[in-house]
Amino acid sequence: MPVAFDCPCGSRWWSPPDVACSRCGPNVASTPDPIVWSVGQIPGTSVFLSGHLRNDERFMELVGLGIEVFVDLAGSAPYVWRPDDAAIARSGACYIRIDGVEDTNIDLPDFAFDAVAAALGDARRGVRTLVFCAAGLKRSPHLVYGVLRSWGYGVEPAWDAVIAARPFVDPWDRYLAAAERWLAAQGGRGD
Repeated sequence: MPVAFDCPCGSRWWSPPDVACSRCGPNVASTPDPIVWSVGQIPGTSVFLSGHLRNDERFMELVGLGIEVFVDLAGSAPYVWRPDDAAIARSGACYIRIDGVEDTNIDLPDFAFDAVAAALGDARRGVRTLVFCAAGLKRSPHLVYGVLRSWGYGVEPAWDAVIAARPFVDPWDRYLAAAERWLAAQGGRGD
């Protein structure tokens, strides 16, 4: 289900399929439907999905809810808020920023799947881990899908788990294909 974004220029756009306002481009912050700030848990795991952290108050709220590891896939968009080193230190959380994963609507790089799989290693042992991208609509859900596949989930159960956490996320065929390509390169199995 596409999610609405309102650009300051007055245009409304939808993701997917778009990644920015067609008039203003990706460097202008649009206001998303508030649903992107919801936090959902992958059933039976310690993995959570959401949009970017938005501000210090939200970051500390998530820490207060027991999130111990933050996996940042939000890319280089200038409107993405990130905690500074002092805030991270005060929180006691682990913050993992995975750079170079931009929302191109074309492909997700294999290194991103590798990095998310490594970052979610502790989540398999119960460490509450939040994986997020800018809006939590494409990169983070599809990268988590790939990792779930590597953990032995079938195609439908992996996607169903993602949808249980983010029911408004639509499968993006190119990103699903990237996950399956990565999985095949791993020998079709997880660690």
